[in-house]
Amino acid sequence: MVADTHLQFTLQHQFFDVLLDKISSLICLESLAHSHYHRFINQQQEISRCGARVLYGGKFYQLSNGTKTLYEAILLTNDSEPLFASLAEIEFFLKKHSMHATFIELAASQTVLPCFYKKNMSLVTASLLQQWFNFGPFGFHIEWLKEMPNYNASYITRALLYLDKSLSEKDWLLGYGLHSNIMPISDNHPTIHQIMNSLDICRPICILDAHLPIAYVNDITAELIFNQLKGNSPFKHFEAFKRLLDEQGGLFDQQLLWLIDIFPEEQLRQQASHLLTTIDDILYKSKEAGFSSLLVNDTHKFSKQVIDYYQQYALPVKVVSDAINDGDYEVHISPEYPVEPLSPLRTLFTTLKNQAINKKQPQSLQTICAAMQNGVTDDGGYVVLSEDPFNVYKEDLLSIHVLGKVDTIDRVS
Repeated sequence: MVADTHLQFTLQHQFFDVLLDKISSLICLESLAHSHYHRFINQQQEISRCGARVLYGGKFYQLSNGTKTLYEAILLTNDSEPLFASLAEIEFFLKKHSMHATFIELAASQTVLPCFYKKNMSLVTASLLQQWFNFGPFGFHIEWLKEMPNYNASYITRALLYLDKSLSEKDWLLGYGLHSNIMPISDNHPTIHQIMNSLDICRPICILDAHLPIAYVNDITAELIFNQLKGNSPFKHFEAFKRLLDEQGGLFDQQLLWLIDIFPEEQLRQQASHLLTTIDDILYKSKEAGFSSLLVNDTHKFSKQVIDYYQQYALPVKVVSDAINDGDYEVHISPEYPVEPLSPLRTLFTTLKNQAINKKQPQSLQTICAAMQNGVTDDGGYVVLSEDPFNVYKEDLLSIHVLGKVDTIDRVS
């Protein structure tokens, strides 16, 4: 491939801005909102079903200014901050104030920590892309935390043939999140471009890479692009265009913009009609995963309108859009892309992997605090995990389960 592999693909790439221009020309927010059954309208903040509860028996961490303090128990009430203390101290406090509480015993390994936040998320663009098929190593719906063991050309081949059968005759096969950097590459392995053109699939195919600004397309798509360019084409003949695609492996960087005018408008319009429902799902899944806030970096005019629409309501998680340029939220790892499971534990694992942390090394306070509310809950609350992430090795992070938020959970099994 002759393309510059030093470039990285992010959802801030110009391609996605132009794609959002296209989407907003096909459907407006007012139309989406009119037909949207908003699950959050008049939603009240969740409150405990009993006046006070005490969780004990597990590990209870209070994090502040990069330090952690371990406690025996936590007292939760509806009208005050959580109280961390020993079980005896909490029992004394309840007796002193004539308070009654429900006691919930955790397993010894279960751990209470501040909720996590998701950094640098392009919520609207990610939600649009989720209308496409995911070609990453985490399953079509990105439901696995661990990469599949045999992520290779054979998997991509099977996926293409399987998905082709699920589409109507006029639909394109649109995909994203192909992790080219972990796929085997050698003379014995065909390229993605070669795989596409070797299959008996009679529809346009376009798959976006997860790491490089590359779109893998088949010859049917390439011909549509060539015909659309017409007099503006830098190629005299279609064969010259095909030769470039063979050399690069697909459309590269600014060439991705050639796709916008040939994308099927009706298919895009249909996908955009599910945008708000997809965002609803992401918000609920974020809460279930242990997030309390999504720090979004959506900057397109249409995206900002969608974010503003959601910020009117009480949401399962906070959507924070005013921290984009805040230094506290800078991410010093590879740019975000919605190709990994929506899990704080997967995010921790990826962070440690990018920092080359030894997989046998227990997790550092600094790394875990960085994924939380900077040690301050900011009303984000606390979450119960099945294991203590401070005391497990890197690989074992992916085996930890989020059991729920402490203010809504009645029993932890």
